[in-house]
Amino acid sequence: MTIVQAELLGFVELKVGSMEIKVPVRKAPAEAGDPPLAKFAMEGKNYAILVKEKDESATMQAAVEEACEDAVRQLSRKLLN
Repeated sequence: MTIVQAELLGFVELKVGSMEIKVPVRKAPAEAGDPPLAKFAMEGKNYAILVKEKDESATMQAAVEEACEDAVRQLSRKLLN
């Protein structure tokens, strides 16, 4: 399953340089082991923040914020260079 096929849960808006970018938040496909609660993923030109489950707890929000920071770093490298 690709990230664009994963269930769409919403969007986060990130500031990358002077651009405002809407990044989809999608439910992560099942993985073996213990995947992180949230992570940023890119496949070619597609990207998303993948979350383990739909959850609005403080722990999940912190994990999504971390994934957003990673997204800004990676998108900055990709879009501003």
